[in-house]
Amino acid sequence: MALTISDYIIGSVGFDVPDTALSTIYHKRSVVGTADVSTTTQTKLDLCVADALKWAVTRDSNKRVDDADAGWKHSEATSFSASDKALWRKMADEIYRANGEAAISIGLKIHRL
Repeated sequence: MALTISDYIIGSVGFDVPDTALSTIYHKRSVVGTADVSTTTQTKLDLCVADALKWAVTRDSNKRVDDADAGWKHSEATSFSASDKALWRKMADEIYRANGEAAISIGLKIHRL
């Protein structure tokens, strides 16, 4: 069975990434999510994983989805802890640096006085 780029990303990060976020990653890295992993380089695959980790780091820590139709209801909640996000940031930064890209910015600069 072929392994798609999409399956590779989701399998590597271990959490769901919405289609809109995946589409952005595919566009940024010039890959097709339904394509077999053999159609691209390991570097691009790694950078796609780093981008998915970055997405998780920058999203809300808690998310709840409620769905109802024809008399049934379903609720689903996901939660990422601060330590999860710190680990994912570190993992993404290591991938970015190993491939000559800038690490995730936290929006804070420290200047020496």
